Amino acid sequence: MKVYSGRYGNWSIEFVYSPLFEMLCSIHVLIKPEHHLERLMWAEEMKKSIPDKLFGRLRELGKSTFDWCTIMDLCNIHEPCNDFNVIAALNYMEDLPLDDFQYVLLKYKAQGDIPFTESTKREVISGLKEYYLGYFERELRFIEPLLVRCLKRNSEMYEKMGIINYAKKLHSRIEVTEEAFLFHKYTLFTIPFNSLKQIIIRVSSFIDPHLLMDYGNQMVQFTIRAHLDRGSDVVPGDLLRITKALADETRLKILRCIHGGTSSTQSLAQELNLTEACISKHLKLLYDAELLYKERKGSFIYYYMNTFILDKIPLEIYEYLNFSLRK
Repeated sequence: MKVYSGRYGNWSIEFVYSPLFEMLCSIHVLIKPEHHLERLMWAEEMKKSIPDKLFGRLRELGKSTFDWCTIMDLCNIHEPCNDFNVIAALNYMEDLPLDDFQYVLLKYKAQGDIPFTESTKREVISGLKEYYLGYFERELRFIEPLLVRCLKRNSEMYEKMGIINYAKKLHSRIEVTEEAFLFHKYTLFTIPFNSLKQIIIRVSSFIDPHLLMDYGNQMVQFTIRAHLDRGSDVVPGDLLRITKALADETRLKILRCIHGGTSSTQSLAQELNLTEACISKHLKLLYDAELLYKERKGSFIYYYMNTFILDKIPLEIYEYLNFSLRK
């Protein structure tokens, strides 16, 4: 549903509300609520209301969809995914070829993702329909008018400011130079102005504090963070686990040994002149914080650096700080 459509120079500017997009954002929060402090209470209540079997399905399917974030990008490629009728949007998505899903998944392929097959696609659509009809449809009745009004207000703000100044205000980690939009995420995304023909602005009440964006095929997407609640003052649990895991001299030395290669408990004990029991204790803390992953080869377990999680540490710290500054 387009709330606003216009032009800025050579760019097409569209403010789009998509209930399917908002529902996908909500599932991401439901299965990964730690950083979404405004929605922690919502996630707790929703988890209580849905069957454990459905929650388990949504969580497992998240492993092949980058925690449901990649599927959102289909809304930018296929306009029918933005249908005001969620079931109609899901039926359209169900008829899409598997290649369309794999195209968006490839942009975010990360360590630990599992293959996305035709069977996975059917499971995704089935899970989305069950979640929507049984639980999220009621949620939309409340938040939908608020999101549409928020989008309209932002389109009026854009008309007064222009897209360059408006984009700067959307998120503290969006930077605008004379030639490009810069998105400071786990890595720097640079989108040159001369590569664009279309700018899409979406809205969600679930994504804060994430900087949610998409790009490709001469298009870039921004997402407005609609605030419905003040939220919680707790520190995200995974951020605490990571910082605690790093706050030890021996564990930092272990990470340095593993960096750029692999190591076993035995080789680390020999290199650091420590007992295998001591090394095992530290490796467990690093593994539980997802800073390492492991693989058994014969009689030995080898540990590898999870560089994706390591790269995300500054991002997760800034996300927490951004939430604190907003209150």
